[in-house]
Amino acid sequence: MKTQRHKGAAWLLALAFMAPASAVLAQDVARSADEVSRMTREISQEIYSPYCPGKTLAMCPSANAGVARMDIQKMASEGMEKDAIKAELIERFGEDFEVVEPPAEDNAKLLGSIVVGLILAVLAVVALARRRMAGDGHVADEDGPSSSMEPIDDEDGYLDELRDDYLS
Repeated sequence: MKTQRHKGAAWLLALAFMAPASAVLAQDVARSADEVSRMTREISQEIYSPYCPGKTLAMCPSANAGVARMDIQKMASEGMEKDAIKAELIERFGEDFEVVEPPAEDNAKLLGSIVVGLILAVLAVVALARRRMAGDGHVADEDGPSSSMEPIDDEDGYLDELRDDYLS
């Protein structure tokens, strides 16, 4: 009888220690609504949609993509980790739907190209503005520079006739 009492006491003692430990584990698994929303958004941006070619689940307006986003949200609220959720979705949709980030060196090349292009565009605008301000903005033809105030050749006297008709 004595051993049964010790076993009962040991079980009670074990339960007493396990109850707070299970509460701590439940707190770790339970996520706040903000954290679930953030995880859902991040994962949706990292998986291509099988319903909208070339778009992520986050960008796809399809109702099926909405269901997939709700599945992600459910898995996140149940305590699944981000990598496990992505693995589940990749298993469901296939490896073709995983978004692969380009290497950082490609991003640096793209950024460098954009900066160089902007510098060249600014230099072109400055050169055109200086040229126009200097008065060299008019176009020259084969005979030499043209001027907007150059007299018109009127051998027939046609302009004089028009002027007389207009003034009378």
